[in-house]
Amino acid sequence: MTQQKKFSETLVVLVCLLSIMSCVAIFMAQQTNQYDANFFRMQLMYILVGFTVCYLVSKINIAFVRDHIIWLYIAILILLVGILIPNPFVEAVNGATRWYQLAGFSLQPSEITKSAFIIVLAHFAVKYEQNLWKQLAVFWSLAVVVLLFIMKQPDLGTTIVYFISAFTISILAIKSTKAIVAIILTFIVTVSAGLYLVIYNVAILEKLGFHSYQFTRVYTWLDPASDPNSFYQIDRSLKAIGSGTMFGSNGTSVYIPESHTDMIFSTIANQFGFIGVSILLIIFMLFIHQIIVTALSMKSKFSTYVLAGFAMMFAFNIFENIAMTIGMMPLTGIPLPFISYGGSSVLGNMIALGTMLAVIKSDAKKRVRDKRFSDLEKYLSKIGS
Repeated sequence: MTQQKKFSETLVVLVCLLSIMSCVAIFMAQQTNQYDANFFRMQLMYILVGFTVCYLVSKINIAFVRDHIIWLYIAILILLVGILIPNPFVEAVNGATRWYQLAGFSLQPSEITKSAFIIVLAHFAVKYEQNLWKQLAVFWSLAVVVLLFIMKQPDLGTTIVYFISAFTISILAIKSTKAIVAIILTFIVTVSAGLYLVIYNVAILEKLGFHSYQFTRVYTWLDPASDPNSFYQIDRSLKAIGSGTMFGSNGTSVYIPESHTDMIFSTIANQFGFIGVSILLIIFMLFIHQIIVTALSMKSKFSTYVLAGFAMMFAFNIFENIAMTIGMMPLTGIPLPFISYGGSSVLGNMIALGTMLAVIKSDAKKRVRDKRFSDLEKYLSKIGS
C-alpha cells in the first residue's frame, strides 16, 4: 500500500466515524419532538448520497480541471449570482436568499462551491508564483468577487469560512517574508477596525451592506444581559452541555433550539457527556492532523495549497461551531462538519473529501511519472558513458 493510498483510506474511515456519530446525535436530538420530520432518516439518505458523490468526485482528473480552470470559476459565479436573481427556484428565508428550491429539497450553493473555490485559488497561486504582485492581484481579485456575492445573500459565517481558506493559501503561496508580514498586519488592523465599528459606529458597516441582526449577535456575545432573548439559545446550549456531566444525562434532555443543526454539539454533550465529546474531538483532531500531514507530503505545491485550504476550512468550521455553543464566539449559523443535519452541508463536505482524494491520487501519479523519467535519465546517462 502506497503512502498516499494510506492517507486517503484514513480520511475516509474518519469521515465514516463522524457520519455514524452524526446519525446517532440526530436520532437523540429528535427525541425532544421539536419537529415532525424524520431528520434521522433524511440525514442517512444525505450521507449515502454524499458518499456516492464523493466517490465520483474522487475519480475526477485534476489535470483536466486545471486545464479548464476558468470554466470552473465561471460555474462558481453562475451558482452564486443565480441565487441573488429573483427566479422560481429561489425562495427567501428569514430575509436571506441562500438556497435553491428543487423538487422539495433545498440546495445551498455556497456549500457546494467551497471545493471549487479552493481549487481555483490554489491553481492561480501556483501559476503566478514568480510574480508576487501579479499573484496577489489575480488571487485576491478572484477571491473578493466570490466573497462579495456570498455576503450579498447575506451569509457572514460562510463568507468568513471562504476568507479563511483564501487567506491560508495566499500566505503559503507567497515567498516574500515582508509581504507575508504586511498581509498579516493588514488582516489584524482590518479585524480590529471592524470590531471598533461594530461597538462604536455601526452605521458605517450598515452602509457597507452588513445587517443589524449580525451585530446583535456580537452584542449578545459581549454582554449577554443586553438582550436576554438573543442570549436564550446560548443559555439553553450551556445548560445542556453542563447537564451532560461525565457520561451523559441518562436520557433526560434539555430543550435546545436547532438541536439537530447548528447546536448539535450541545446535544452530543448533553446525551453522551464529557466522554462522548472527547471522542468526537479526538476524531476531529485526527482528521485535521491527517489532512495536514498529507499536505506536507505532497510533491506539487498545488496539492499542498489545496489540502492546506481544506484543513483550515474544516478547522475553522469546527472551532467556530463548538465555540459558539459554549459562548466563546458569537452565533454565526456555521454547521459542525459531517455532524450537523443538512443536505447541502453534508454534500459540500463530501465533495471536499472527494476533491482531497482526487488531489492526493493526482499527486501520487505525478510522483510515479517523475520517478520513471528520473530512472530513464539515469539509464540513458549510463548508456552514454
